[in-house]
Amino acid sequence: MPSDTSEQSTTMLDRPSETFESEKKRINAYDPPFLLRTVGRNRIPHQRKRTFLSRELLSRLKGWPAMIICGQLLLQALAWGLFAWLQTQRGVALPYRLAGQAKAHPHIVDWIATIIATILAFVSTLLFSHGICKSTTLHMRGDGMSMTAFVSSVKLSTRSLIWDRKRERLSVLSLAVFLLTGGVQTAGWKALITPYAIDFYGPIVGHEIDLSKPLQQNDEVVDFCVVNGTSQPAFIVGETDSGYAAAKGELSESFPSLFTVMDQTFNISTGGIFPLTLFARSSRAWFRNTTTVPATVKSVADLPRGLGSWYLLNQQGFTAEVSCELWDPDIFPPLFTQNTTVKDWATNAPLLPNNLTYSTLWSECGPVTKFPLNQTYAYTLTDQPNFLSMIACPSQDSYKLIFNAGPTGIYRFIATTICTLTPKITNVEVSYYSGVINTVSNTSAKAVDIGGPATLAAINTLHNMVFFAQAAVSNSVADKLKSLVAEIDGEVLTYNTTLRLMEQYIRGVTEFSTSVFKACLSAYEVDTTSVMTEGRLFIDTFGWIHASFLTFFELIPSLVMAIFTIYAVVTTVSRHDVDSRNAESFDPSDPMHLVAASAAGGLDNVFIGTKKEDLQAAEHVDVFLGASGGRAPALVRSSV
Repeated sequence: MPSDTSEQSTTMLDRPSETFESEKKRINAYDPPFLLRTVGRNRIPHQRKRTFLSRELLSRLKGWPAMIICGQLLLQALAWGLFAWLQTQRGVALPYRLAGQAKAHPHIVDWIATIIATILAFVSTLLFSHGICKSTTLHMRGDGMSMTAFVSSVKLSTRSLIWDRKRERLSVLSLAVFLLTGGVQTAGWKALITPYAIDFYGPIVGHEIDLSKPLQQNDEVVDFCVVNGTSQPAFIVGETDSGYAAAKGELSESFPSLFTVMDQTFNISTGGIFPLTLFARSSRAWFRNTTTVPATVKSVADLPRGLGSWYLLNQQGFTAEVSCELWDPDIFPPLFTQNTTVKDWATNAPLLPNNLTYSTLWSECGPVTKFPLNQTYAYTLTDQPNFLSMIACPSQDSYKLIFNAGPTGIYRFIATTICTLTPKITNVEVSYYSGVINTVSNTSAKAVDIGGPATLAAINTLHNMVFFAQAAVSNSVADKLKSLVAEIDGEVLTYNTTLRLMEQYIRGVTEFSTSVFKACLSAYEVDTTSVMTEGRLFIDTFGWIHASFLTFFELIPSLVMAIFTIYAVVTTVSRHDVDSRNAESFDPSDPMHLVAASAAGGLDNVFIGTKKEDLQAAEHVDVFLGASGGRAPALVRSSV
């Protein structure tokens, strides 16, 4: 076998153009910066120290260094951005429908999260391996390195374990790289991105207007809701959907019957409550000179924001006991009706239509206020007397609502019906769930002043509802009642079904009008007596929650890999004049490349065998990547 000296001479002859200074640099080989104090050698030439962020360095970072650095930075931006977002929001829930599917199939969610985490960890590991390989190649094209450092760099790039008792730090480093790239990164990413079931609850408290106490009309803002000097409402409500929903709920309690009040969706009835919400909501579209309705309920516990929630409250409600029956002239006050054509009003007015009938209904019952509700009228076509009229007569503790339909029209199934309305204040269990409010009134209730603004708001709403529903050939309220009765009776409409559904219809409208009245007082922030309410807030969803900042530990594995990768690339590029963009193709992690480069460089005289002592004898041999005998790249032994 040729001696080392002869081999070195051959190597020198193969590189006649190299100067003594360049050869001296290779003789003073140093270990890669990312292995400093690990393999125990630190012979960085003084002339290699450079300004870390010089323009020259920045220009060198173009190409594969920029790709590796930007890739790791993007992964860290994703990880820390998501972590910061969760910390800021304290919780993020999946959309309602998606959360339901996730709760039904948690194993699929875990499987998908594992795949995504594995891909993210793989990308980080790939960037790390690519960075170490490129940095090793760049070192080898520059000053070279010891055989131990070269082999260690290759093993690190391939995430292989290094067991060497003489170099414990190197063994620890390889073990750390093996664990970080082998599964710890994946576990960290999975812990960060995996949603899970979130289920807990806490108490909530709120306040609302107390209708059991008289309303003090000593504030000008009250005039927007109640006419000054009276208890009459200062607003007009013509809503009929609430009555239809209540009657529809009577037909089938198993199916929802939804309607909207001030952008709040109720099922079957409002229960006479004002919706209490955790956030302020706009009221501009409903009441003039107002902006928002303030938040009226809050959580006692410090629950995370951003999570979907629902809550139960015990609130004060307003309802009515309603009982309907056919009119008996011997029991109820006398009624007066009159039907005339418009043409009969004035004989000297030939332009008046002669096909319109003017129907009036009134009673001698005395009104409780100066706003009489005991009279009304309706215009209909003479040949289609399809009208429905309603008046109200007060009594000691209730109102008599008198409905009258034309005896020959399509609403004759209503005939003349008397409904007794007794207002009540009750306790209501309210469920705010998935955007829909459900109310359940308790059986216990107490009577309320029939001359109060809440009761009069309900009576006026009922009166206006019927009045404004009247057209020349039909009445929309009567049409709704007819369709409801027909669902039970078919073509032959009966009184019993009509009376039962009218009771529910009137109760629903009464409760609705009270909700609007409370909303008016709340929108104008009327200073009146309030009552406390309490309940429970439930969070039952699927998503992410980070209640403690200590959860950032799950980001440490990927952060360590990113720091190590960027450090290796930057320090390598900063200390070499070799243009990394134009380097010849050489992958030290590819066994075929290693065999080819070793053969080209003539390293056959370096290794005697594969025994432990033979390998140890070659550990301190310095090698570099160059050309030998016109062949490149070649692993060449440096001269000593």
